[in-house]
Amino acid sequence: MRIAVLATGGTIASRREPDGTLAVADSVAELLAHVPDLAGIDIRGFDLSCRPSFTLTLDDMLDTVRAVRTKLAEGFAGVVVTHGTDTLEEAAYLTSQLTGRDARVALTGAQRGADEPDSDAGRNLMDAIRVVTAAEPVGVAIVLGGVACAAVEGRKVHTSAVSAFSGGSAGALALVDHDGVLRLSASARGGHYADRPVPDRLPRVDLVKLVAGADDTHLRASLRAGAEGLVVEAFGAGNAPQSVAEAVRDADKRGVPVVITSRTGAGRVRPIYSGGGADLAQAGALFAGDLTGSQARVALALALAIDGPDAVPAALRNLVEGRRP
Repeated sequence: MRIAVLATGGTIASRREPDGTLAVADSVAELLAHVPDLAGIDIRGFDLSCRPSFTLTLDDMLDTVRAVRTKLAEGFAGVVVTHGTDTLEEAAYLTSQLTGRDARVALTGAQRGADEPDSDAGRNLMDAIRVVTAAEPVGVAIVLGGVACAAVEGRKVHTSAVSAFSGGSAGALALVDHDGVLRLSASARGGHYADRPVPDRLPRVDLVKLVAGADDTHLRASLRAGAEGLVVEAFGAGNAPQSVAEAVRDADKRGVPVVITSRTGAGRVRPIYSGGGADLAQAGALFAGDLTGSQARVALALALAIDGPDAVPAALRNLVEGRRP
């Protein structure tokens, strides 16, 4: 079995500088130097970039997806992507929607630098390799801390713990350790655009989080800055004050879709409160089910780029519900 490891940088490839800060340093060859020879598995490494993930854009992540697709098309049985964890949620969601749901693709990273005594870098890389070489495909996954969760569901839930990622309400796909991969479930979402070309670029979609006393200032600033879509992390089940609803109405008139998520990070948003979510829906807002703000931002950008503005409502609904196009 031939496996490709695509390195993009991140903490998994970082080491301490003389001043105590972490900096990306290791190439894919250095990452793989700690992976033992595995019977029947041929691992090839490729350097895509050498950057911390907080510097990456969605268009940078599209380049990674293209590389994943290319390696699969070249006959590699599986692909592992090493990535910084700061924006792994966006990279994973993007990859999962542009790759077949059952593809042998795993994204991994680390919370501790490669030269720290208790680094999780080598363990996570080895676990990711275990996932893409498992007897039965696990599906496109995030693999960290001995757990594989669906890439389409994953979200970072801790700044520094080695078990920093969760599959949210969907839970885990598998447990991973030295004995192999124990499958627990299968993803019900993802792969929506697996048969479509990877877009050349994604449109600008801004994310605005509401706080007590918030008004329409940030939404209107995004519109003036040229955002082609907006995502609002609203209160509770998807509520916002009237000034926000007015900004949504103006955005809708301009043809700029506004998508509502919850700042709580769990549960579905629904337009059920008069003066809140119900008014947002009447103003033209779309509700993104249980997607996090960052997931909804990627979903909206993909829908705008691939389906076009007029098809965004149906595309977003299908992405949220896991329906095939």
